[in-house]
Amino acid sequence: MAGNPIRSICGFCHTNCGVKIHLKEGRISRIEGDEEHPVNRGYICPKAQAIKPLLESEERLKYPMIKTKGGFKRVSWDEALDYAAERLTKIRDTYGPETVFHGHGAPVTYGARDGFIQFMGLFGSPNYTGVANTCFVPRLVAFMQAFGGRPEPDFEKTNLVIFWGSNPANTTRFSSYAAYDGFNRIIPDLKKRGVKVIVIDPVKSESVSFADEWIRPNMATDCALGLAMAHTIIEEGLYDKDFVEKWVLRFDEIKASLKAMTPEWAERITSVHKERIRGLAREYAMAEGGIILDGNGLDMHTNGVQMVRAITLLIALTGNIDRPGGSVFYSVVPQRTLPTTRPEKKRMAKEEFPLFPQVPFPAFKEALLGNGEDRPRGLIVHHSNPVLVQANRKRTEEAFARLDFLMVIDVFPTATTQLADLILPAAADFEALDYRAYSSSKGGFLALREKVCEPAGEARSVFTIEYELAKKMGMEREYPFTNDEEWIDFVLKPAGVTVEDLREKGIIYASPPVEYRKYEREGFKTPSKRIECYSKRFESAGYGVLPLYEEPRESHTSRPQLAGEYPLIGTTRRPAEFVHTKLINLEVTRRRYPEPYAIIHYEDGYRKGINDNDMVEVASPRGKITVRAKLTDTIGPGLISIDFGWGNPTDGLPSVNTLTDDSVWDRVSGGYPNRMFICEVKKV
Repeated sequence: MAGNPIRSICGFCHTNCGVKIHLKEGRISRIEGDEEHPVNRGYICPKAQAIKPLLESEERLKYPMIKTKGGFKRVSWDEALDYAAERLTKIRDTYGPETVFHGHGAPVTYGARDGFIQFMGLFGSPNYTGVANTCFVPRLVAFMQAFGGRPEPDFEKTNLVIFWGSNPANTTRFSSYAAYDGFNRIIPDLKKRGVKVIVIDPVKSESVSFADEWIRPNMATDCALGLAMAHTIIEEGLYDKDFVEKWVLRFDEIKASLKAMTPEWAERITSVHKERIRGLAREYAMAEGGIILDGNGLDMHTNGVQMVRAITLLIALTGNIDRPGGSVFYSVVPQRTLPTTRPEKKRMAKEEFPLFPQVPFPAFKEALLGNGEDRPRGLIVHHSNPVLVQANRKRTEEAFARLDFLMVIDVFPTATTQLADLILPAAADFEALDYRAYSSSKGGFLALREKVCEPAGEARSVFTIEYELAKKMGMEREYPFTNDEEWIDFVLKPAGVTVEDLREKGIIYASPPVEYRKYEREGFKTPSKRIECYSKRFESAGYGVLPLYEEPRESHTSRPQLAGEYPLIGTTRRPAEFVHTKLINLEVTRRRYPEPYAIIHYEDGYRKGINDNDMVEVASPRGKITVRAKLTDTIGPGLISIDFGWGNPTDGLPSVNTLTDDSVWDRVSGGYPNRMFICEVKKV
């Protein structure tokens, strides 16, 4: 390719940094950050160095494969797509289109977001499932019901920042999809302005290193902490009275409900001192523009949505919504959403999970294990690894064994491809065209992920695979695109931007700069046009009209009969070197972090005769794994953290989700308690 370097964007995490790709004889020779991209301004994290090794890895899936009695057999694309069309058609004609599900992963790229969505609409199934129950969407539900949208932090004008269950030093994710002229400049700029940074996290995360204060509540007690802060703000008259009177629905009922939720009450639950709770509430309420940035640490709990409902209440009481320095609704680049044809069938588990936008994975899994006549029959998995990601790996594998047909589209062999009937090799990032929309105070903008090399082996982009399968099934006439470029041009038509525009101009701003206090003109995007922390929608769904603290459904309090055998609380974390379950198989990243660790407090280690680097067995009511111990003070006594992401055939190491509980979940979102389970550890 001529014209080195090629400007593109990384797709290894949600940040989607700008990069410049240098080629030599058609292969990547060097990667550097793009100083013109507003997300990173030239900075790139170590994960970017995995781009070349990933693309050139010999472990890549390169050919379609069908499972036979003797193992997987390589087939041609025609054979593979004929096989998929025949199996899917048989399921549709025998059991109905709604018995085929689409399983998707985190939308770190828009190809991951949109792949096979149009197919499902035309096929006639409304049933989507995947990782949403474990990541972001539980929090999104709380924000959508309260404010009608998901706001972003206004770091540029804030006077206080609280990272609550979020760890941007690890993830580089300081927002959902907003840019701030270089994410690596955010903390230095805050420090330069004298802005206080507070981290709320049971574990001493990497972000504590730049925080002014670290508050350590007991695991999964954040809702109690938030409600006690709200109690203090109201009792001490610190709330924004004019804003609350005009914009917060049913404030008197909110005030009455918080009467008993004192800092003394919360101290017994959280172990955070009552005066520190009061002090934190005062600091946040009195700041002229304060941010609470929630994170993934709040998702994987049986009470996760209630935790975030408490946070939305704090934002509402202080008026820190859509005002300078608070949580702001930036403009969004207009885009078309898929599918263009909506199925007539009602999605599964709609009655059980009425506020969740898709089928939570526990509903899908339990329906499979229940083996009823209307159970799921087919599953198309794209950019996802549910066997490794969801709780209780053994039962997930048992559930998948009951599928009539499992088709998996991926870049590498995974724990999920091992169970597939059909494996289709996907083009990796930089082997197919993609794009990203971002928001910022200067306006919403777009950037292109340019294709810089051909896919490995016979791998294809997801949209090529999707369209070719649709043709096999006679559905191609209703497709608005046939390939990657046509897909981008179609979805960006409302913005008036094309692929050629992005190639020519690079960054294109396609929506207006930030406008504060838009609610004064148009209200909030809720049924009442006001903030609905007092939520009739939650009440009608059976979840409670107001945020309510719920004891975690697997704890020593809720399961006292198991406390003697499993005296520790287990949690999980993702090392910064990896993204979800990706990159672990690459030598360049494994050199930095070679294996999963059990992170144990010194006190627990010494008490159990465990030394640093000893191999230990961690057991829970679901199973056992053996990993290496790391003794540290970054975690409190009685708590053990195990690294997440291992367990694919390419690494051959144990998965923490052998231990996690899938018998309980968040009643609103189906969130499994992957971040909290009872366990015991002993030296091997």
